[in-house]
Amino acid sequence: MKPEREKITGKVAAATLRLNIGRYELPPDEDTCYLLLVSEGSVTLEYESGNVLVNPGSAVLLGPGGCSFAQTGSAVPQIVGCHFPLGMLHDLKNTAGRDFGRLFAPGERTVLYAPVQWQSRIRTLLEMMASASTEQDYPGPLYLLLILHYVEQECIAESSAVARPHNETVERICAYLAVNYRQKFSLTEVAAQFYLSPYYLSRLFRRVTGQSIVDYINNRRIEAAQKLLETTELSISAVAEQTGFASAAHFRRVFRDVMGTGPLQYRKGHKK
Repeated sequence: MKPEREKITGKVAAATLRLNIGRYELPPDEDTCYLLLVSEGSVTLEYESGNVLVNPGSAVLLGPGGCSFAQTGSAVPQIVGCHFPLGMLHDLKNTAGRDFGRLFAPGERTVLYAPVQWQSRIRTLLEMMASASTEQDYPGPLYLLLILHYVEQECIAESSAVARPHNETVERICAYLAVNYRQKFSLTEVAAQFYLSPYYLSRLFRRVTGQSIVDYINNRRIEAAQKLLETTELSISAVAEQTGFASAAHFRRVFRDVMGTGPLQYRKGHKK
């Protein structure tokens, strides 16, 4: 029994997907599940029964079964995540009393439009999983349990919200904003790009996404700022300028509103 469990544990791993020639193929597999975060660039998730546009800031849950990702737009997608065997879910049910099987049913494809704080938490756990992969007593299942706990909570939160309609125009607008978030444009300018009135666009965008266009743009800017704070020594003013904020003061205010902490405090806790 122990060797079998160790065999399953060894298949729990964090990964980075790299799109070669704009595509990434996940071959048909009756055993492997995936959790993926799209942090930059838009992709089209293609599978046997259809396809769906996945914009930055989204998480994708994939049950066993093949699919592919195709780059949408000019920005190269950045996708991180983890994969694990279906048997790991049975093991967690037996050892931890948590049943996550319904989240990764064979052939199921779920897209979560989670808040930035949630994505940051999941990304941190994925990084910890990856860095611990060479340890003798690799705690992959423990990290997976924590990740799936937060995934389940977000699934519950989104399912309890008012059902939002699918709208291709809004998806295209999200993809456009995700690429051009550094620009300083008004609602009127965005509406003109898609031949809509500002009033109609504002109402439609909020009805479909649950947030305003300003909030969506700021979330993309904060995601980009997180990476700069973690990986560079740029000043706060420089980070604000590179991510499209009008001033350092505005950046600090929005960052604190979204992340619950200031950018300097965030850098100290997440510096790589």
